Amino acid sequence: MTTDGDRNAGRTFGGRRLVLTLGLALVLATAAFGALLGSVLPAQSGLEEVTVLGIRFVVSPVTFALYGGVSVGVFLVTLVLVVTAVSRFDEHAV
Repeated sequence: MTTDGDRNAGRTFGGRRLVLTLGLALVLATAAFGALLGSVLPAQSGLEEVTVLGIRFVVSPVTFALYGGVSVGVFLVTLVLVVTAVSRFDEHAV
């Protein structure tokens, strides 16, 4: 005899899958905002280049989308790795 819990066991959306989906959504949203900013900024201010940590970037939708997506992605991966490492040492973890 199957119960409702057995039928819904394969349909849960949580844990690692949820974190991965939210992280991917944040990276994509940041890349989209970077592309928007990269297309509007040169037209509004006439800015053609920007320097970040001594590296020059041409202001364009592609470069701003890549910069935003990569920087947020690296931050989120680092955060997940730190949380994973700390949770291994937590004695009261569920």
